Amino acid sequence: MTTVSNEAIEERLRRVAELRSRLAGVPADDGHDVLAELSLDTYWKAKALSAAGRPWLADAVVRPRNAGEVARTLAAAAEVGVPVVPRAGGSGSQGGAVPDRGGIILDTSALDQIIELDERSQTVRVQAGVPGIQLEEWLNERGCTFPHFPASVHLARVGGYLAAKGSGVLSTKYGKIEDLVMSMEVALASGDLIRTLPVPRHAMGPDLNQVFIGSEGTLGVITEATLIVRSVPESRVFRAVAFPDIPTGVEAIRKMLQRGLRPSVVRLHDAAATQANLLRVLDIDVSGVVAVLAFEGVASLVALEEREAIADLTAAGATDLGRDLAEAWWENRYKIYDPPFRPELPQIWGTADIVATYDRIIPAYEALRAHFTENYKSFDLRFTGHLSHWYSWGSMVYGRFVVDRPPDDVDAAVALYEELWRTSSEVLQAAGAVLNDHHGVGLKLADNVAAPWGAAWRVIEGLKRDLDPAHILNPGKLGL
Repeated sequence: MTTVSNEAIEERLRRVAELRSRLAGVPADDGHDVLAELSLDTYWKAKALSAAGRPWLADAVVRPRNAGEVARTLAAAAEVGVPVVPRAGGSGSQGGAVPDRGGIILDTSALDQIIELDERSQTVRVQAGVPGIQLEEWLNERGCTFPHFPASVHLARVGGYLAAKGSGVLSTKYGKIEDLVMSMEVALASGDLIRTLPVPRHAMGPDLNQVFIGSEGTLGVITEATLIVRSVPESRVFRAVAFPDIPTGVEAIRKMLQRGLRPSVVRLHDAAATQANLLRVLDIDVSGVVAVLAFEGVASLVALEEREAIADLTAAGATDLGRDLAEAWWENRYKIYDPPFRPELPQIWGTADIVATYDRIIPAYEALRAHFTENYKSFDLRFTGHLSHWYSWGSMVYGRFVVDRPPDDVDAAVALYEELWRTSSEVLQAAGAVLNDHHGVGLKLADNVAAPWGAAWRVIEGLKRDLDPAHILNPGKLGL
């Protein structure tokens, strides 16, 4: 790992002190416990180093109370030369909110207002620090829902949803976060506050929403968004089916979707994921390749879509498992992220989340599974895979690995972790997959993001140069 000289640290601290003096009146904190808590997301490497007494810590936390204070903070940081790491709920798994170069954490949690619900247009205007679960509960009281249900919904905030370009379990029907945004307010490193056009469908030039969604705070800081909401569905029903193998399941689901059916949930587990995520968590006797599905909307249409989908899938080789398993999964879908089901240090864990067209997704999945299970047996690596976000053109694989017997030495464990990502990324790119569907890049994939873009990467680098010439916005993340 890179060693920073004492002189460099002293200079950075001097700049941070100058920044804080310029931000008089903006709440800030540099207490060790606060810095230790807010300098971590769920990125394994940062957690492992912190547990070993070698954390990456910010030098201060700044808590702006409104968009103007966010913009003021960025402008001052650019003038002084202090790295700024925006933070929302801290639930990211890629290190996008980790201050590996020091500087300040820009804590957006005080931007917590739900400003306006437009019931006629079905949009809601919210600040970036609003917790996802709070927004959903507020909308439900008014007969609406925001159909974005990531596993992190109890931790994540709206700004994090957008900055990491996340997805939720209902994405097959409603799309990912980028499909659920009308407009945004963004603070730039110049100190300017800009608003994108009020509607996302227009011919007034490029859609600037999509410049900042997924940019992980490297191009600007999202302070507010107008989101697309829906009426709470009249009906939501669940079914589960079993397939003889993953290729049969993928082909059956592809044909069902391309015929025009749109379940809200399609979650196809390989045999290992069925055992780990269904049998173990739900304590239900089930095995093999299992798909969990949900259908929702107008009750009469839901009944028709469910009937047609199950008919399609069983005709293609599926066995109908009824409702109980899928209903139990929905009610307990967050349990896998809590003890005793989630891995803990000193175990190593991670998710290789890939996306590809239908002609490439199965070879990519098989290459990933073979790579992990065949090359890392000596470390007792376990691999599970499921496909949980589906498109008319392809799908994604959520490839989860857990190393039960890592090296005792933290540096050796970190080296193994980085090797796992480097080698699996090479395997996946050779198979024609894109390395990320919805978790973001952060630090974890920063070394692998430019190559797949080829010459087009220069466009993204150009945006960075123009929007952040001082390179203070989340430096090192997203490969920038």
